[in-house]
Amino acid sequence: MIVHEHTKFTTIMGAGEMEDRLYRGFVAGIVGGIVSNTLSYLSYSWGLTTLRLSDWAAILIFAHVPPFNLGEHIFAVFIQIGWSGAVGSVFAYFLVWLTNRKILFKAWMLGTTPFFVIYLLTSLFQTPGTVPLPLNTVLSNYITSSIFGVVMGYSFKVLDQAIMQHPSPLELLAHPAAKPTDNDKE
Repeated sequence: MIVHEHTKFTTIMGAGEMEDRLYRGFVAGIVGGIVSNTLSYLSYSWGLTTLRLSDWAAILIFAHVPPFNLGEHIFAVFIQIGWSGAVGSVFAYFLVWLTNRKILFKAWMLGTTPFFVIYLLTSLFQTPGTVPLPLNTVLSNYITSSIFGVVMGYSFKVLDQAIMQHPSPLELLAHPAAKPTDNDKE
């Protein structure tokens, strides 16, 4: 009986999908999006920001200022996290043209790009609810966007390394722990 001592990697979605670069990037972006949204909600509850990341999505989707009803807010959260996944997929292919060296720095750069683009567009078009903004909101959103980028990059790196270490999809499945039986000792 062969006992595998190396680190196991499992995923809810299945092992075979993780071989796909776009999918790995999407999952990494979703992880980053969940972390950054959680931090954004904490910042909002502590009074450090006037707009959560999901509020930005809701303003752009529904074209009105907060408050949003529960349905609008839940939809905006899912859209914002889905957009984070899309940014992760772009990041995964961005690395094809560059090297995987300094991956966290590259992820931070790409992770903060939507922050700048959205701020630019809402300022340019004077989108109600987004201009003018207090410094604490801008800083909080920049920090959560930075954290999004770093978490996305780290998640992608972990997923990528798991694929490189275990190129066969079957090796990615969890191996059951089993004690040797008397038959195995022969």
